[in-house]
Amino acid sequence: MHTGSPQELRDMERRALQIGQQIASLLDDLEQIAPGSVHANVSGLGFSIRRAGGGFVAMQGR
Repeated sequence: MHTGSPQELRDMERRALQIGQQIASLLDDLEQIAPGSVHANVSGLGFSIRRAGGGFVAMQGR
C-alpha cells in the first residue's frame, strides 16, 4: 500500500508505465524471433500490457 503524497503516487505510476513500455518492447522483439510464440499477462502499478495491432503495448490502468 502506498502512503506517500498523490504526486509521489503519480511519479511511481509514471515510472512503472515506462518500465511496462520497455517490457512490451522486449515482448515485441521475442515475437519477431518466433511469431505467435509469445503469450504474456503482465500488469504493474497502474498499467497492463496487452497485445494490440500485431504487437504489445503498455497501457495505463488495469
